[in-house]
Amino acid sequence: MTFAGTERRRQLVTAGIGTALALLMGTVLIMGFRLATHMRADIVSLQTASSLQAYPEQIAGQLNALRDRLEVRAYAGQSLADLQDTVGRFDHDLKRLQAGNPDLPQLAQPLRLWRQYSPVLEPVISFSGQPYVDSDTGSTLSREGREHYAAVKQAQRFAAENAHALRQQLTVLAASLQRAASNAAASLRALLAAGVLAAVVLAAVAAWFQFTRGRHERAAREAQEQTRDILRTVREGFFLLDADYRIGSVWSEALTRMFNRKDFSGLSFEELLKDLVPPATLATAAKYIKLLWGDRAHENLMKTINPLGQLEITANDGHGGKETRYLQFDFHRVTGAEGVRHVLCAVGDITSSVLLARELQDSQESANSQLDMMLGMLHLDPLQLMSFLDTSETGLKLVNAIMKEPARSDAEFRRKLAGMMRELHSIKGEASILNLRSIASRVHVLEDMLAECRKKPELTGNDFLPMVLKLDELLAHLRGVREMGTRLTSLRETAPSTAGAPAGSAAAQPAAAASGGVTPQRRAEDLAPALKGMAERLAADHAKQFSLSVSGLADVPAPYAATIKDCLIQMLRNAAVHGIETPDVRRAHTKNAAGSVRVDFRRAADGFELLFEDDGAGIKPETLRSAAVLRQLITAEEAAAMDTRTSMALIFRPGFSTRDEVSMDAGRGVGMDVVARSVYAIGGKIGVSTHPGKFTRFRIVLPPIEGAQSTAVA
Repeated sequence: MTFAGTERRRQLVTAGIGTALALLMGTVLIMGFRLATHMRADIVSLQTASSLQAYPEQIAGQLNALRDRLEVRAYAGQSLADLQDTVGRFDHDLKRLQAGNPDLPQLAQPLRLWRQYSPVLEPVISFSGQPYVDSDTGSTLSREGREHYAAVKQAQRFAAENAHALRQQLTVLAASLQRAASNAAASLRALLAAGVLAAVVLAAVAAWFQFTRGRHERAAREAQEQTRDILRTVREGFFLLDADYRIGSVWSEALTRMFNRKDFSGLSFEELLKDLVPPATLATAAKYIKLLWGDRAHENLMKTINPLGQLEITANDGHGGKETRYLQFDFHRVTGAEGVRHVLCAVGDITSSVLLARELQDSQESANSQLDMMLGMLHLDPLQLMSFLDTSETGLKLVNAIMKEPARSDAEFRRKLAGMMRELHSIKGEASILNLRSIASRVHVLEDMLAECRKKPELTGNDFLPMVLKLDELLAHLRGVREMGTRLTSLRETAPSTAGAPAGSAAAQPAAAASGGVTPQRRAEDLAPALKGMAERLAADHAKQFSLSVSGLADVPAPYAATIKDCLIQMLRNAAVHGIETPDVRRAHTKNAAGSVRVDFRRAADGFELLFEDDGAGIKPETLRSAAVLRQLITAEEAAAMDTRTSMALIFRPGFSTRDEVSMDAGRGVGMDVVARSVYAIGGKIGVSTHPGKFTRFRIVLPPIEGAQSTAVA
């Protein structure tokens, strides 16, 4: 039998003994009370009967005295009064004795004899006249007196004849009552003795059970102490949930360390997690707990859908700060004969395991990214890489300078955000076109932090502090990339194939640079292969199919190369994300599954012209207006008043995007505004034309080189 079953049986036996003892004592007390009540009545009756024995002789004596008084013509009022009182008391006591003992047989004869007294005594005790008449010769009996005297003599003779018999009958009655009282006393003594004996026996049994119970309680206390030792020692948190989803009175001490609280008794499961997890997670966990109480719930299956298998919480660190912990909840149903009784919850702190796994994952990702970066750098022109690194470091230093600029108002802080966002977006774009994903992803993290700051209602200098560390990490990564690029350059220079490499090849260029020769200026046609590679990656990342055709980039003047590159990168991203449809959508609109993107740079009468066109979904003005209202760039009234031309101009507003979710290539609202700023900065113009469902075309017009230079000087 289990410990719980033994304890329950012991409790039932103890309760049974206590109940029996209570019933016994109650029975003894009730019966004793009844016997004592009868004894008291018998004693009172005995006292009454004993006092009645003297009345017959007393009545007879008082009648003699009354007769003598009447014979000598003495005052007889007092004697009559005494007789009346004695007769009255005797009659009253005899009736009371009869009322208290109606079934007593020894009382019948005295009552019958006393009833014979009544007609004899009644004329005597009811006399109220004048027994004497005064005359000259003395006092004589009046007529009433003579009648009264005759009644007294008759009563005196009757009393003399029957007083002894009445007294004997009363004596027999008293003896009977004395025997009844003696018997009741004996019964009471026997009852009390039996009760005492039974109480002693039950007390002995109770003492034996108490002794055994004490022994079991000592064992139970030892077991409880061992349980407490276990609960104090284990590193997991254990507690029981009842049917109302509340924590029981026993839990392991590890819960105190995990949740920074001491009292858990009666606390509901939702209250335990309310301030530690998001509301959606809390609601899911509450539903899961309720499912565990279902009779049809399969426990092994329920474990596979446990929403608290790895729970991230933010708790106090005990020093006034916050720390992130990871807890693992495991649930086991405790069943009995009536079904599920409790749910045992085991909580483990898996923070170290999660952090170690993340560290390993980060290390693996870092190793993979370095390998990917090295493989990508093998196909890059070293001069192109070094130029990108120089440009990126310059841009990041500019970001750092913008971050350090003093600002006080919210508007000034937001201008700093806009400047930092433009620089970072440009760096990410060039890293993407060079397939330097490790750099692009780190810049993307910085963009995320800037986007979070932009959402805040009011900015302060403290909001920029977390970005300093990320900026330092990015600069350190760029230095690592530069070091790796330098090593790869050294390997290329020392490779045996270098001597036979063509003079204009990528392998020969570093050697020329190392020997102090003049490095030829990078031509814009180098951008075409990079753009095509970027187009392939964008198509794969966004599940699109499209081809990129490039023409005329060899004619891009060197002063415009950087601007043209930034514009093409952003417009290619837009085409891949917003313009080109998925193959299924294109086929549904009777288009080829693969889209096409065309880039054309050519000389124009008034300078240069860049055309960028895709045969994608086009742009709907109403979609632009709705997105601008949603992002609070314009009001609904302003949107209603816009024509098509004004609606298309929304594309170039800072913060504008038609995409809800943020990715590496879209959703920031930063891109086309950078393109427009870059074009305007060199005196150019940009325009857009579209046909929904057919195409989108961007046209950029740049001034002649002389005009651009003079504008720049001015």
